Parts: sequence; structure tokens; C-alpha cells
Amino acid sequence: MLDEGVRLTLAPEPATEPLWIFSGPEAPAERRPALLLAAEDPPAPAAALHRHLTSPASVQPFGWMEGCVLDALYDLHTTFPGDTLAETALRDHLAVYVHGTRLRYEDPRGRPANDRVYGIEATLPFAVVAKRDPRHPTLRLAVESWNARTDPHGCVKDAPTTAEGCYTVGYPMAVLAKATGDTRLREAAVRQLRVRRRRLTWDDDIYLRLLPDGSRVYRNWARAYAWYLLGLVRTLTELGDRPDTEDLWDEAARAARLAVSRRNAAGIWDCYLAEPATGAETCGSAGIAAALALGVERGRFAADREGVVAQEAWEVLCDRLTPDGWLDGSSPSNKGGEELQRSGYRMLSGVGSGLLGQLGAALTRLGAVKDWTR
Repeated sequence: MLDEGVRLTLAPEPATEPLWIFSGPEAPAERRPALLLAAEDPPAPAAALHRHLTSPASVQPFGWMEGCVLDALYDLHTTFPGDTLAETALRDHLAVYVHGTRLRYEDPRGRPANDRVYGIEATLPFAVVAKRDPRHPTLRLAVESWNARTDPHGCVKDAPTTAEGCYTVGYPMAVLAKATGDTRLREAAVRQLRVRRRRLTWDDDIYLRLLPDGSRVYRNWARAYAWYLLGLVRTLTELGDRPDTEDLWDEAARAARLAVSRRNAAGIWDCYLAEPATGAETCGSAGIAAALALGVERGRFAADREGVVAQEAWEVLCDRLTPDGWLDGSSPSNKGGEELQRSGYRMLSGVGSGLLGQLGAALTRLGAVKDWTR
């Protein structure tokens, strides 16, 4: 193969669309198309995850995808203070999009979105920006976007109300509120959680979206659980223990218990929780487990229940890592609708690697796993 190369063909014949491959010296080697050759002595899976996260290979599109990786890098740097690779990678990741006082990136449709926020999913990276520099000029873009997208009930949303907003809006709001002492932002962060609890939960079910026509979709989808629970735990942790948020911690504990009760036989979660026919899904599982571990660290979840489940999920998910640190077994973007989500189609996920990095960092701080970065 190395001598003769590889021939790619498009099926079915004749191909009606061209095949585009990104190549050239401008991209780092980790970002170019490559064949992964089997190594005689591959690194331990978790060490490969660390190598992947701290390299240019883990850069994701700006927004919720890159935000999951930035949170992992920030957690790695603070969990392992001597880990200069994580700090360097964090700085390099931000430099891809933040140029001095300017924000430069493309939206999910490839359209330039410089110095603006395309939607609520795009404000997750500002949590790490605010942690590093709460006075950074780009933070005003997030605040302006939240103000512009607030409905009469205080919910920051695009057209639908989504579970993502717990994590992509409530959490960065809380980080900025904590860093600046802005009580208005603190109250807004709490509202994001309360309004989503009201709109997206029904009995023991959690939905991804409430549509403008009043219908709810993606019932008990694994990533909906991840965004809802991770958003609750991270937002409330940033806000600190206050009497006015105890009901939300109760809600987080309720959602955690539901998640624990709906694990599959492998010890993680199906694409739709408690629907085995939809198949195990690793990205949502990593997010759910990360939220469980963070809740245990905060003293809000039980170490002998949620903590054990998170640790078991870590072990299962590490077995799903490729030799170069990508998390395999993730369902694709939900833009293909629920039919695609239920089809069993799976792929590698940079988002999943980021969420798994968050889980590994939290478990390390809890003493549940040893330093896995080497």
C-alpha cells in the first residue's frame, strides 16, 4: 500500500458529484486526510485521548463543538497543573478563532460570521474565554446575542427552545456572572435552567426541543440528556450554593437518577435512553457521565451510585477510542432528523473526545482514576 498508494472511487457509478479532499501545506499534518496504520506498540487508549486533545487534531468548528473541547482542555490544565501541553493547546485553539479583539469563524453552513454570534450554540466557547479573561472584548458579542435572543419569558433561544441552551447559554452566562459580579447575568443564567425544565421535561422524559408549534421532539435522546444535565451541573457549580437554586439541584439529582436507571447492559447509554434498538451511543454517554462525575465532585450526587456509574462509563468509553484518540461510536449531527439518529449509523466524534476528556479530568480530581495522560 505504501508503495502503490490508494485509489478512491465514488459509488454508485457514474458519480454525479465531485469528491473534495482538503490537502496542502497550509494545514497541520494532524488536520490532513490520513490513513491510520496499525502500530506494533500503540499507546494506552486514555493516553491517546490526551495526545489527541492537546494537538491541532482536536480543533472543532466554533460553537458547541469546539466548546466541548475547550472545556476539556481547561479542565486538563487545571487538574494537571504541570500539563503544559493542555495549556498550550488551549491557547492555540483559541487563537484559531480569536484574533486580538476580533472573532473570526464560519457558521455551520460555511458562511463567514466574523464578529457576530450565529445562534445560541455558538456561545459555549465564551465560558473558557471568560474564565481566562473576564474583560475580553469578544464577550460583549455573547452578551449582545443573549439580549437579542431573549423571549418574553427570559429564555434565550433561536426558533425552538433547546436543551443545548442549559450548557451553551446558562453555563457561560454563569461563568461571566461569577467573574464580573453581574447579578443580572446571574439571574438570567438561573432563568435558562428553570424555563428549560418547564418546557423540555414531561413526567420522566427529557426532550431536546420544544418547537414553536408546541410539539416536543427527540424524547430521551442521549445528547439531550447530556446537554440538560451537564448544563445544570456546570451552571449551578459556577453560581455557587444559594438557597434560590436548591430546586434546580433537586432537578439535577432527579435527572441523574433517571440516567443511572436507564443505562444499557454495556454500562453506557443507548442513542435513545432505554431503547436498546437504537444502539449504544458514545458521545451522549460521555456527556452524561461527565455530568455525573461533576455532580459527585460538587457533593450533590452519591459517590457510590452516580460516581461508580461515571467510572464504569469511563472504562467502557476508553475501549471505544481509536489508537489516535478519537471517540468512536457517536451518532451523527442531528440535522438528519430522528430517522438517522435511530438508524444505528455511527462515526468518530471530536465532541465525544472532548466530553470524555471532561469526564477523565473530573474522575481524576475525585481520585477515582489515576493520572491517565501519560
